Amino acid sequence: AALTAVAFLADRLQTGMRRDAATLMGGDAVLSSDHPVPAEFVQQAQAAGLGSSQSTSFPSMARAPEAQGGATQLVAVKAVDNAYPLRGRLSVKGAESAAAQPVAGGPAPGEVWVDESLPGRLGLHVGDALWLGDASLRIARLIVVEPDRGTGFLSFAPRVLLNQADLPATGLVQPASRLTYRLAVAAPPGREDAVAGYARWMRAAIQAQGLKG
Repeated sequence: AALTAVAFLADRLQTGMRRDAATLMGGDAVLSSDHPVPAEFVQQAQAAGLGSSQSTSFPSMARAPEAQGGATQLVAVKAVDNAYPLRGRLSVKGAESAAAQPVAGGPAPGEVWVDESLPGRLGLHVGDALWLGDASLRIARLIVVEPDRGTGFLSFAPRVLLNQADLPATGLVQPASRLTYRLAVAAPPGREDAVAGYARWMRAAIQAQGLKG
C-alpha cells in the first residue's frame, strides 16, 4: 500500500510539473526563431492532430496621440493569432477598478490589450487610442495575467498585445527588426504521445534544413 501511494504521488507530481511547464511556455512544445516559422512546421502539426498558435514578439515604442500629449514608452509587443494561448489562460479587465476575468483568445483586430501600468505612463485610459508605428489601435483591456510571459529584459517592459492581423499595418516589421517568432503546439486529451513524435520530427527538420531555432 505504501509503495502504491508513493507511486501515485510521484505520478501526480510529474503530471503537475508537465502542466505548469506547458502553461509557462504557452504550449506542450514551442519552436522559437528569429526567422518566420516555415509553413511545413504548421502543416506537420495539423497532420499530427495538434493544435497550433503563432506569435511574433519584439521591442518597440508606443505613443499617445498628439492631442493627448504624445508621450512615448518602450514596450514589449506581442502579436498573436486567434488560437492564443494554447495552454494557460489570460486574465484581463476592462477598467482599473474592475475585477480580473479569464478569457479565451487574444485581442480582436483593431484593439490592443496592455499591462495595467502602461496607460498611466502615457496619460491614457481604457478606450483611448494607442499608436504603434503607423497604426492607431484602441486600448480595450488591461492585462492582469499573461501565462507565457517568460523572463528576460523585455519582460520588464509593459506588454502590448495585438492581433496578428494588425501587425502589417504598424509598419514595424523591417529587415533590421529584432523579431522573435514562436510556434506553440498542444495535444488534445489522450494524444500526448503526438507531441513527442512532433518534437522529434521538428528537431530533425531543423537540423536537416540548417534552421536556427
